[in-house]
Amino acid sequence: MQIATAPQFDGETFMARSIGRIDLSSWISWACYSAGFFVAATPAAADELRAGGPGAFLLIGAVVAFFATAATIQQHMRLSLRASTFGHPVRLVTDGVFRYSRNPIYVAFLMPLASLACMSLVAALAACVVYVAAMTFLVIMPEERVLAREFGNAYADYRSRVPRWLGIGG
Repeated sequence: MQIATAPQFDGETFMARSIGRIDLSSWISWACYSAGFFVAATPAAADELRAGGPGAFLLIGAVVAFFATAATIQQHMRLSLRASTFGHPVRLVTDGVFRYSRNPIYVAFLMPLASLACMSLVAALAACVVYVAAMTFLVIMPEERVLAREFGNAYADYRSRVPRWLGIGG
């Protein structure tokens, strides 16, 4: 595993990156999902979900797949599975799924958002666009500033090689 170690963290605090005790990225993620779900929840879609149709299994499966993916990535990062915030960076992980995306957990959350398409393609696309924009500007860019400060050239090199999302965003 390729890891760079950071000096003592002196930047943003836990509370600055969270609302209450819940991480800002979680608020944004689940707010986008909830909004997309409620926009997509037409009477016909609601009937299918109540009946346990394929859409219900897709929605539940996508959420379960996200949590399984996030737990696997957190283990790879050597983070507690209870970690819910960017917090204090102590290492820069650049291998595994981090070779393809600098934010693989945020990319993984696109699974539940995309699953909303079983109810409404427009709602799913809108939720995904709002999610990517909000995460980029409110979460990822501040995290990137901290990583650049903490890891210097190691992070600059990593950032030049690996996209922010998947094949997009520098």
